[in-house]
Amino acid sequence: MSESAADRRPQFPRLLRRPLAVVPKRLHSLVAAKALGQVFAAEMAEGELDFLRGRTVRIEVEDAGVAVSLGLRGSRFIALATREPVDLVIRGTVYDYLLLIGGREDPDTLFFQRRLSMEGDTDLGVHLKNFLASVEMASLPVPAALRPLLDRGVDWYERLA
Repeated sequence: MSESAADRRPQFPRLLRRPLAVVPKRLHSLVAAKALGQVFAAEMAEGELDFLRGRTVRIEVEDAGVAVSLGLRGSRFIALATREPVDLVIRGTVYDYLLLIGGREDPDTLFFQRRLSMEGDTDLGVHLKNFLASVEMASLPVPAALRPLLDRGVDWYERLA
């Protein structure tokens, strides 16, 4: 049975996995924690992310070979070692995360189609999915220089990969 064009999703180029593999794993988590802290600062201040307080979430980007472990401690995201026990693991590909971040697909669609998957504390996973579904991605405080990249990122990635 042949795969339709809609079923084929771009995969992260293997050539680009090598540079990511030499970057210390902790650095991936540090960068993710800093970025998420800035992007979701207003939501944290309003208590919308309190359900994450004291919990550990690992985000795995399967085709890029990257995993970040994060926690919300106090009023900020912190990077955790990837070997620490986690409450929730979210897995997906670069492409599916780009669809989510760019607002092209909603979290419900990505999870129900099993393009993003969750393992672990299902209650925490549902809270996180519902939070993501409630966020208007276009309204998030993203640096002006990055906004065009996010807006066109999926198209660019489809051509690259």
